[in-house]
Amino acid sequence: MDTYTRPTYEQLRDRISADLAAMPAVLRGPLSAAWARACHGEHGHLDWLHAQCSPLTCDEERLADWAVLYGVARLAATYSVGPVDFGGSAGATLLTGAAARGANGLDYVVVTAVTLTGATDVAQVQCTTAGAVGNLPAGAVLTLIDPLSSVDSDLVVGAAGLSGGAAQELVEDWRARVVEEWQTVTTDGARGGRKADYVYWAKAAHPSVTGALVQLHALGVGTVLVRPICNGLSQRLPTPAVVAAVLNKLLALAPAMPDKSVEVPDLVPVTVQIDLLPGVDTGPNRAAILAALVALVDAEQSEGAVLQVAEIDAAIAVVTTQYTRLAPMADLVCGAGQVFAPPTVVWA
Repeated sequence: MDTYTRPTYEQLRDRISADLAAMPAVLRGPLSAAWARACHGEHGHLDWLHAQCSPLTCDEERLADWAVLYGVARLAATYSVGPVDFGGSAGATLLTGAAARGANGLDYVVVTAVTLTGATDVAQVQCTTAGAVGNLPAGAVLTLIDPLSSVDSDLVVGAAGLSGGAAQELVEDWRARVVEEWQTVTTDGARGGRKADYVYWAKAAHPSVTGALVQLHALGVGTVLVRPICNGLSQRLPTPAVVAAVLNKLLALAPAMPDKSVEVPDLVPVTVQIDLLPGVDTGPNRAAILAALVALVDAEQSEGAVLQVAEIDAAIAVVTTQYTRLAPMADLVCGAGQVFAPPTVVWA
């Protein structure tokens, strides 16, 4: 099918000027320019209207309309949550809503009051600022803004850390989910519990989830085990908050009959040893090769994924062909419930 090529302003002006050839030049020039500008604007509006006819190409405002039609709400930013250890006198209470501040300058509030029955106890806190900035590692210290009687002012983040904070879903990620739902509805009908449905539900549960492994009957007949993959998080693994969000989404949307579980995938290490020739062994080239390998691994999100040495070579060759790959010497394969870990590059 022939592709329509939108005429430029200059082409429109010259075409109109030719149509008005019998008119005096003193009038023909201004009239041609004015008419061409109007026609060019109309062509632009028609281009815009054409783009809005599909969720693949529409702008963000129209994408929201498509999303409403197919029930695909944009994932909002989430707040980091997790346990903190605190101490004080037995009988003292760490009150609900008590605020503590971290070294990152952000505030965290106690979710549920906890009364000490001994010298120490554990409370759940949530960051008041949405996004990944609120995530904290184990051992980080939060200090109560308003000290409480008989409760130590320092709260120590527990072994699980504070996790689950993520930015609002990117527009293009949202668009991909809308398109996926559009394709499913138009080709397969409603979602009823296929493997692809569980992957979709996992991605709809939390902005950090980029994919999932789905294992049927892994924990016995009539069970479904979902292992979320989170390319943007450490080791591509979901945090406890993400696991909880995915399980809640499955319990809300998935069919009632299968017994549903959500677990963290097992990791398959990816170590690539590369010997770059002296002329190309530079910092920018090393960074570009690592980025290419990370993108290659991030794309592998399926059960039984295979990372071929030919794919590794192709990723490196995008940056330079002047190298020798020393490892791996054979394809890497994921077993059931496994995902590739982010690649580690050893420079020979």
